[in-house]
Parts: sequence; C-alpha cells; structure tokens
Amino acid sequence: MTADNPAPQGPDYQGPAARPRPAPRRETVPRPAPRRVTVRRVLPAALVLALAAAGTACDAMSNEPERYSQACGIVVDGSGSALDTKTGFDAEAKLAARLDTFLKDRKCRKTSFAPITKVSMASKCQVSPLDLDPDGSKTSDRDRTRKALRAVAFSSAHKLLECAKKQEPGSDVLGGLSRIALTKPSGDDASFDVLVVSDFDQGDPDFRLGRQDLSTEASREKTADGFLKSHGTPELSGADIYPVGYGMKYHTDTSRYEQFNAFWTEVLEGRVKAHVHTDYR
Repeated sequence: MTADNPAPQGPDYQGPAARPRPAPRRETVPRPAPRRVTVRRVLPAALVLALAAAGTACDAMSNEPERYSQACGIVVDGSGSALDTKTGFDAEAKLAARLDTFLKDRKCRKTSFAPITKVSMASKCQVSPLDLDPDGSKTSDRDRTRKALRAVAFSSAHKLLECAKKQEPGSDVLGGLSRIALTKPSGDDASFDVLVVSDFDQGDPDFRLGRQDLSTEASREKTADGFLKSHGTPELSGADIYPVGYGMKYHTDTSRYEQFNAFWTEVLEGRVKAHVHTDYR
C-alpha cells in the first residue's frame, strides 16, 4: 500500500468490490390506451348489387302511375242537328271541349267508337278501337304516352264525325247506342263508360221523336214500347252514359224538354237499365 492509498482499517473490511450494489432504479412509463378497432363487415359484391337492384325496383314501383283499366265508348252524332247553326248543337265543338276531359276523368283504357247516322248499325263509318294506356318498359313516359294517345282518340272521333256528316240525313241515336254496346266488356260486373255527343233527337226512317205524343206518362210508356220493339234494346245494362248536347233543341221550351227528358229516362234507365249522368252536358 502506498501513502496515497492507505490500507483499510478493521478485520471485516472487504473492500469496495465486496459491497452490494443497489438495484437499478426502474422508471415507470405509462402505457398508451388500447386503440379501438372498428371492424367493417364487407358485404359480398353480389349481395350489394341485389340490394341496389331491389331499391331501384321499389323506387320505380313507387313512381309508377296508377294504370288505367276502364273500358269506354265514344258515340258521335253526324246528323243535320250536329252542325254549328242556330238550331244545331255543334257536335265538333262539343267533342273538342269534352272528349279529353272525359277520357282523363274516367281513366279510359280500351276505347271504342260508334257513329250516329240515318241507320247507325249499318253505317260504313268506323274507326279502330284504341288502347290509351298500353304496356311499356318506360314508366316515366306513361303520362306523356297517355296524352299523346288521347290526342289520337280525338282525331279518330273527329274522323268518325266527319264521315257521319256525309251520310244521308238522319239521326238513329238508339242504333248508335246499340252499335257501341257491341264493344261492352262481358260479365255482369264489367263497367262501361260511354260519352254520347248528340242532342238525342231521334229521327230515322221508322221513328221521329218530334212526332210522338210524349205528353203523359202513359203515352211515353206506349211510345217507348213501340220504339224498342222496332229498333231493339241496346245491351247496355249497368253502363254509365254521359250525354253531351242532350236536349239542346228544346233549351227554350221547358215543357217540351221535360217531356223529352222523361221519355229518354224511361228508355235508358227504365228499359235499358243504364245509368245516365249529367257531368258533361
């Protein structure tokens, strides 16, 4: 040992190497909070496409306009009284004013046409029936299609009217009703709406309404019996008839109009069993 390093004192001294070293001090480090993991379930591609298609189909169904299904008939009178005169009822103007509204109101689909001429059942005037709400793949254009086809229906009715005007003078109203009755759907529950553009002044070779005695209920019933016996009864039971221009010849003669109206009410409602409406008169 040197003077600079004196020997340790005491028998138990073991020197610096023998001293136990203290355990290293451990620092506490805070652990980060566990991350929340969001698990996204991925749908199979086929299922995604199926759901999208179903949603599109539902949207299309919800936007689909209600389909029309009503069967309708249009009867136009081309007799002399149909002209635009002081004593006429102007069938062309009445047709233009009422037909489109009637077709929309009644939601007409299959629509047929018949003329009123001197002998209506045998008249050569005819136009083809129309489907005013045909099936199609584009539902968004359905309203436009209906509008276009209503215009075609007016053109057809106008064409029929022009043909009827060129026939021999006469007005077989009941014959026109019998002709349109041939297009009435079958079955007791089948509804049928008929627009009749006519003043209903029956005047054919066998029967002239203006010459009949309609003054009493008994005389009207007798006249109706002979009328239907000679002309036949239209198969329009349960049909709804909408006259346009009805009784205009008598618009200044209240008494005569009442007799005229009572006669046709007896014929159409009492005998034919149809329902007559005043919506478009």
